Amino acid sequence: MQKANTGIKRNEWKKGYFLPLFLLAVILSVLSYFVVRTMGGCTVYPETEIPLPESTVFFFQKDAEWGNDHLGTSKDTMASSGCLVSALAAGLDMQAARLGTPFSMTAGELNHVFSEKNVYTEHGAVIWGQVEQAVSGVKCQVADEVSSSLLDQWLKKGYFPVAKVRVKGTGAYHWVLIIGTEGGQYVCMDPLREEKTPVSLAEFKNRVYAMRAVYFE
Repeated sequence: MQKANTGIKRNEWKKGYFLPLFLLAVILSVLSYFVVRTMGGCTVYPETEIPLPESTVFFFQKDAEWGNDHLGTSKDTMASSGCLVSALAAGLDMQAARLGTPFSMTAGELNHVFSEKNVYTEHGAVIWGQVEQAVSGVKCQVADEVSSSLLDQWLKKGYFPVAKVRVKGTGAYHWVLIIGTEGGQYVCMDPLREEKTPVSLAEFKNRVYAMRAVYFE
C-alpha cells in the first residue's frame, strides 16, 4: 500500500508542475525570439526637428512596371527584395529636384543601371563601393554605427538616408528612406507599402540596424 500511495503522489506532483513548467518554457522561448530579433540594432529618435520635403517621391518595389525585374544575376526580384534600390532611387530623385541636378530615374531604371554596372552580388546585395562608379556624380557614405546625430546631420545637409529596419520591428530585414522628422519621430518612405503616404519609424519600433547616405556631390 505504501508503494501505491507513493506512486499516486508522484503522479500528482508531475501533473501539478507540468503545466507551469510548460508555460515557463513557452514564455522563455518567446522572449528569446524577440531578444534575438532585436540584437545589433539601435533605437533612434531625432535630436531636433527637421522639416519634411514639400513633396515626397514614392517608388514601390512591387510596382507592376518593374516588380518582376531581377537584381543583377540573382534570383531575387524587385518585388521580393527591391526595397533598397527603390529607396535609393526615391532619395536621389528628391535630392536632384532640390538641387536642380539633371537626374531622373525610377526604381526600375536604377535597378537596370545597377545590374549593368555590377553593383549587385550574385545574391542581390548592393556592393556599396560600386555605387559611385555606377551613377555619375553620386557619393556614398557607409556609417560605421547607427546614431541619431548622424541621421540628423545627413538630413540637415539635404541627404535622404536609407535605414535598415525589421518589418514591424521583429520581422525580416527591410530598407526604408528617412525623409525628415515629425512629432519627435523620424518619418520614412516605405517601398513595401502601396499607399503614397509617409510612415513613422515607430512602425519599425524606431530601431535601425544599418544606415547609408547616397547623395549628389
